[in-house]
Amino acid sequence: MVVVNKSNNNYIQSLVNDVRVARLATIDFEEAKPHIVPVVFVFDGNSYYIPIDKKPKRDIAPERLRRVRNIQQNPNVALLIDEYNEDWSKLFFVMIQGKGSLIGNFTECDDVRKVRNTRPARKSEQLHLHQQEMRSRIISRKSQNLLKNAQSLLLEKYPQYQKIGVGQLCIMICPEKVFTWKMSSGEIG
Repeated sequence: MVVVNKSNNNYIQSLVNDVRVARLATIDFEEAKPHIVPVVFVFDGNSYYIPIDKKPKRDIAPERLRRVRNIQQNPNVALLIDEYNEDWSKLFFVMIQGKGSLIGNFTECDDVRKVRNTRPARKSEQLHLHQQEMRSRIISRKSQNLLKNAQSLLLEKYPQYQKIGVGQLCIMICPEKVFTWKMSSGEIG
């Protein structure tokens, strides 16, 4: 197994471009056990994006999905991208360990507004709240730009989204460690 540094992103990009499904592992915040689900994904050369689209089988709000709640409680995630082939000389996998976060319609602006109480704020508190709101707007704008980029890549890779829509939320994974493995011809016994 090889640990890949960021200079090898082109190699990873070439491995994962054609893979259609990956597995996302989060840590179940209630039971402290692994939680793994199959996902579609894209990679922009820096981060991995997993859409939170509307599930036709279940009428559930995105923020109620276990993977979303798990990431909100503990951002440590793993993404496994692999390709199985009956010709074992073509086997490979890429495992990404990193921090997951939500981008899109979840903004920190809402959190800042909830903190406010009804009593008039002192000037120093007003300044602090204003600074928090400005920082939140910047984060929100950056989140929206990241979401637009992810949506564009997802629409390109998965034409099915032309009909059902990508959704307004994505999980973004910022890699901390990347492991790759590819079967070499000498390994087949």
